[in-house]
Amino acid sequence: MFIEIEELKTVAYTYQLEEITESDDDILIEAIRAATEELKSYLSVNHDTDLILGATGDARNPLLVAYCKSIALWYIIQLSNVDMIYQQEKERYDRAIKWLKSVAKGELSPDLPLKTNTDTGLAEIRLRFGSAPKKSWGY
Repeated sequence: MFIEIEELKTVAYTYQLEEITESDDDILIEAIRAATEELKSYLSVNHDTDLILGATGDARNPLLVAYCKSIALWYIIQLSNVDMIYQQEKERYDRAIKWLKSVAKGELSPDLPLKTNTDTGLAEIRLRFGSAPKKSWGY
């Protein structure tokens, strides 16, 4: 997994996680898997998600780790709102999704590996091009 259960303790107190999940680690694992899949759905546009999400420890992008934890916590608190500030978690989730959408559109360029072509080994970058509408200048 991209993040571990123990890392969720940096975004929620242990007693809160235990109360919400009734000490069932399977719920935490499922939330982490869902958060990781959500990250993958945004990053797979231009980035090598197998390499990014397969990284461990300090090899992971710290901002991506923080966003993954926020998204996972969002899935966990949907079960209950035990002594947690719902609006604060909603704002964190929204901020993570906004960042991921910007990365997917190419507006932001985080320090993450790009997809590469298996034949050439070159990065695959989506480009968008076009021109202004044709004008007719009659005099």
